[in-house]
Amino acid sequence: MALTESLPFIRSYVFVLNEALKESDPSKKLSAIQLYWLSFVILGILVTNSVCWKKIERSSLGAYSSSAISWMFKKGKISWSSLLYASTLKIIEKYGIKSGVLVIDDTDAERSKNTKKIAKVHKIKDKKTGGYFRGQNLIFLVLVSNEVTIPVGFEFYEPDPAMKLWKKEDDRLKALKYSKKERPKEPERNPSYPGKKELAIKLLNSFVNLFSDIKIKCVVADCFYGSESFIREAQKASKQDQIITQIRKNQLIMINGNYVPIREYFNSCSNAVIKNINLREKEKSVTYIKGNFKVKSHGKKYTIIALKYDNEEEYRYVLASDMTWLELDIIKAFAIRWLVEVFIQDWKSYEGWNNLAMQPGNDGADRSLTLSLLSDHVLFFHKDQIDLFKNGSPAATVGSLRNKVLMESISKFIENIVKCEDPQNELEAFNNKISEIFQLRSSMKHMRNIDFEI
Repeated sequence: MALTESLPFIRSYVFVLNEALKESDPSKKLSAIQLYWLSFVILGILVTNSVCWKKIERSSLGAYSSSAISWMFKKGKISWSSLLYASTLKIIEKYGIKSGVLVIDDTDAERSKNTKKIAKVHKIKDKKTGGYFRGQNLIFLVLVSNEVTIPVGFEFYEPDPAMKLWKKEDDRLKALKYSKKERPKEPERNPSYPGKKELAIKLLNSFVNLFSDIKIKCVVADCFYGSESFIREAQKASKQDQIITQIRKNQLIMINGNYVPIREYFNSCSNAVIKNINLREKEKSVTYIKGNFKVKSHGKKYTIIALKYDNEEEYRYVLASDMTWLELDIIKAFAIRWLVEVFIQDWKSYEGWNNLAMQPGNDGADRSLTLSLLSDHVLFFHKDQIDLFKNGSPAATVGSLRNKVLMESISKFIENIVKCEDPQNELEAFNNKISEIFQLRSSMKHMRNIDFEI
């Protein structure tokens, strides 16, 4: 792929992004060089599917050196913390978004076990194998509206080393049957290492403060965020009552004055309802049981729904803090959480950062991830996506749009050759550049020139 300049829709997107920066604070506006750089790098991420300056340099056939791209990334006076806000603002304006559901989820990105320079890398349990790997953990806040689904914020999570050491020792002593009094006390929380729930609340606060005109219908999160303190803080941050999350099957709920495990109670129920419900534009058969119960660990009463989809044997237990909602509305809202998993899969597959993010330090991590998310946002400004929205048609997938951007980039390059004064010489120079940049390397797979007799 030969990149010589960005595409018109990307340049237009960066222009309106700059307008939003100037409106919020004139000192944050991008210079002409920064506008050009940002347009080029966003296209480079989409084309190469990586946030790697060397790959982007090769794709430009050396027209833009990796050192020059890196210099702007590290030294350019860009208001990095405002870019995602400005981009989100312009998407909201473009698509006329007035309300939505905020969804919180986290994901892991595996890194080399030998890396020392990439920020926030730590030991993470591998859910697939049961083993461990070294990687980064990210918490995303995603706005789901009737129009589009947008990533609107992120935070990197890193565990407190002192807390990890304490827990390891505490678990060891527990196994040896030491009483709680005999074990070391839990150390005080280090504010330099906020927990995942604290980071999620920070994201909620930030979004609501920056986009106060957007009506938040509810906040949805998975089982990890099902604590009383998180629900209380999320209600306060989002300025509304409905927080929907999962609750663990061993939680105790009050039944006839006694506390019993949720799973035990619902498995004994015979009043399950089976309905076909339209979830995420598809009809699904859902089996559910609904009730209002006091949860012992929370000391509060909630709506709890045991539900399972077609071909599922086990119930999952959904907790809703606002008991005035109808059960079908709660089930539909909870199903929205799946859209965040789709976003994460798209982001990991097509937007570069997960594949190869080599920028060191905290700034390197935050800035490179911001660029990756801007490459997601820019696709909302592609003409085809806008036309689909205006026609009331379903939005195009990230993968199909990225493929089209690749073809448009090739077409633009060919057009530049055809329109130049001497196309033949230009094409010859292009072929020479390919040979210079993409040099062949010797393979160790083949036995040429090696004494090999059996």
